[in-house]
Amino acid sequence: MKILITGATGMVGREVGKKLVRAGHTIFVISRNAEKAHLELPFPCDVIEGDLSEEPIKNELLREVEAVVHLAGESVAEARWSDQKKKRIYSSRASYTSNMITSLVEMKARVRVFVSTSATGYYGDRGDEVLTEDSNQGAGFLSDVCRDWERPVTLAQGKNLIPGCRYVILRVGVVLNALAGALTKMLPLFQNGFGGAVGDGQQWMSWIHVEDLTNLYVEAIGDRAFAGIINAVAPGVARNIDFSKDLAHSLGKNLGPAVPAFVLKSIFGEMSHVILSSQRLEPKALKQIGFEFKYPDLNSAFSQVAELVNGGDAIFYCEQYLSFKREKVFQFFADAKNLETITPPLLQFHVLGMSTPEIQGGSLIDYKLKIHGVPVRWRTEILDWQPPQKFVDTQLKGPYTKWHHTHEFSDLGPGTLMTDMVRYRVPLGSLGLLAAGRLVSRDVKKIFEYRREVCSQYDYDKNFGSEQN
Repeated sequence: MKILITGATGMVGREVGKKLVRAGHTIFVISRNAEKAHLELPFPCDVIEGDLSEEPIKNELLREVEAVVHLAGESVAEARWSDQKKKRIYSSRASYTSNMITSLVEMKARVRVFVSTSATGYYGDRGDEVLTEDSNQGAGFLSDVCRDWERPVTLAQGKNLIPGCRYVILRVGVVLNALAGALTKMLPLFQNGFGGAVGDGQQWMSWIHVEDLTNLYVEAIGDRAFAGIINAVAPGVARNIDFSKDLAHSLGKNLGPAVPAFVLKSIFGEMSHVILSSQRLEPKALKQIGFEFKYPDLNSAFSQVAELVNGGDAIFYCEQYLSFKREKVFQFFADAKNLETITPPLLQFHVLGMSTPEIQGGSLIDYKLKIHGVPVRWRTEILDWQPPQKFVDTQLKGPYTKWHHTHEFSDLGPGTLMTDMVRYRVPLGSLGLLAAGRLVSRDVKKIFEYRREVCSQYDYDKNFGSEQN
């Protein structure tokens, strides 16, 4: 099928896009900046440029769309809500959805299924009340946003604006992902024994693991049992205090002190309602459909999280899609001199020597660089050398207490998905993390942003032959 994804650069959009490409579908995305989208998206796609929060889009590619996965929306939980922020939250949902529907209608798109997104915020702060898809709307800003977010979809269905189209609206809870999203902001505190409940901890948290949510969107496209409003949450809803205890336990830590509600309100203002509101959702529709959760409870979800982050490591993870065969992409990284090419000039990175003529398992590479102007010597050992799928390098001598970098290369569509997982620790343990953790995290991110641009512009065919592998 030809499937349009909005919000494709977001955490869920990236996962949905990869899964759909692996299933053989052709993907279109909508973005305000096509060049930036191609750089950031970890899957092949055609980009339709436009800003649906401002106006409908007229693009001939829309006529080809057979299904829509609508995920776009300004983040609600990253900063205090100024009037301008609230306006962006509203327009990126309500206006965007309305303009999306209008675009499809005006371009006479033959869409068979429209899978849209909403949030558990629709129900407002409801205490211990069990909430199903039949429960009434709650009160508050987010509740009103969700109502107006859903309205264009329900109106399109009621008026049959796109003949033969099936509509699905997933009301999504807190999405658990150890590598992105809200959980990554909690993990450093819990890893170091400082994480605790928020407020009195009695508020209910309705959550879903990112893998289950991705499967929901993909299954909703092809399964006609998915229709109307669906609570996209796991069965294992929990109070915040139990959520916090289970997360701490999974990481081998004790629960830290609670954060009083008045502190959250003083820091985040109105946005603190996102953290303190209680929503006890039941996934009634999903039970009737028979959807099988891979992570139905916190024990299973946090076990998967702990596998990735246990031991106190900080983690950096990134992905990049390159429209070249992986044999050629791997060849680029197998050449030690290219390590200098992909490192920002500001670091003055230079390879000093290598223990083997070519990179292979067991190779030792010595190099020098400057970190914030301070000269540093670094020795790396190459581990687990598996061309053209994977290799690992680990720091033997250098500025970190630990640096363990896994590079993986996999086929995706006509090209290659390149993924990097870096596990690192700064000196002085928790004290070092508190003193320099954010600075180091920012530095690592900038290094990989530079590398992303270099890799995207490199002509692998020209340098490693244009024949197909």
